[in-house]
Amino acid sequence: MLFSPEAQGQAPASDVTATAIELKRASRDELPDIQRLAGVIWRAHYPGIITDDQIDYMLDRGYAVPVLEGFLDGGDRGLELATVDGEIAGFAAWYVTENRAAAKLDKLYVLQARQRLGLGGRLIARVAELARAAGASILVLNVNKHNTQAIRAYEKHGFAIREAVVVDIGGGFVMDDYVMASPL
Repeated sequence: MLFSPEAQGQAPASDVTATAIELKRASRDELPDIQRLAGVIWRAHYPGIITDDQIDYMLDRGYAVPVLEGFLDGGDRGLELATVDGEIAGFAAWYVTENRAAAKLDKLYVLQARQRLGLGGRLIARVAELARAAGASILVLNVNKHNTQAIRAYEKHGFAIREAVVVDIGGGFVMDDYVMASPL
């Protein structure tokens, strides 16, 4: 496992400053660690926003190894990791959409204990750079309408709400989201 049990909870004040932050492209052998990290982050962040059943459903659908593998190959998609002192602390997944001018930031998550280190902003900047290189001129994302912390963070990084959507994702669940966009 590439993230320590201590990194899963709130960091003590003495642990807030990182000595080494690195961004890198994920490899296949890191996918199980990304799955576990997603579970830790989602179960800490989403209760009160969506139900535990929906959390489990969305983790099963969005973080199966074949789904994550789909981000690994090609210049029009990616799965980027942020590490702190050699441990995975966050990740971002993206792809160029059918409308080749747009790229979608599909996943962006940072451990609670590693938030406020600029990892989310660094991951957004890295995805924006890669999406521009792939020919995209706009970056879009979906965020739950009740995820106010994430909405504020995305606005801080240049995203604006473009529309509200409700998407049936099966299993009796919907995503009640804002679509946000930022020019590249």
